[in-house]
Amino acid sequence: MTRPLFLFVHGWAGTPRLWDPVRAVLIARGVAAGDMVTAVPPEGTGRPLICIGHSLGAAWLLTQRPTLSGFVAINGFTRFTATPDFIAGTPPRILMQMRRRLLADPVAVLADFHARAGLPLPDGLPDAETLAAGLDLLGDIDARAAFAALSVPHVALCGEDDLIVPPAQSRGSFPDPVMVPDAGHALPVSHPGLCADHILSLAARC
Repeated sequence: MTRPLFLFVHGWAGTPRLWDPVRAVLIARGVAAGDMVTAVPPEGTGRPLICIGHSLGAAWLLTQRPTLSGFVAINGFTRFTATPDFIAGTPPRILMQMRRRLLADPVAVLADFHARAGLPLPDGLPDAETLAAGLDLLGDIDARAAFAALSVPHVALCGEDDLIVPPAQSRGSFPDPVMVPDAGHALPVSHPGLCADHILSLAARC
């Protein structure tokens, strides 16, 4: 049987280091480090591609439409901002306020976001322009049609105490998400074993 390739994509203001705890568990369970990547591989690898996205990374993966064999959304969504037909989303004015604050004081905005998300701050000084572009993507991205057309095994893991993507937004994005009690927006960090369990279980079905 051909070994799958696991593609990990982080969300807004994140880095590939987000996945270190999950990758460590997977390695301990027999997945080779070389079978886990953080960039979309070229087409034609000949291997099943399991795509795992955190937060915005999940929606981004769906819109990129790689030739995937399985899909895992962790603290993810198909649309972030609210619209008349997606009232569970975040009000657009919240992102507009964040964008204004970001250009004035990116360090404070990132500190506030990571505290609410329960995620560790990335190293180094923030790139305000890149982060502002990411907020624009958050406001515009809509992967609902792409998810509806998905025909491969998939699973969505969501935190019941997620302050960034609340349960109502998770359920509005995915029909039957796995709701994790006492968990927020940092499942790859707070529950790496649970994430690894679902990734391996899904891979076994692909």
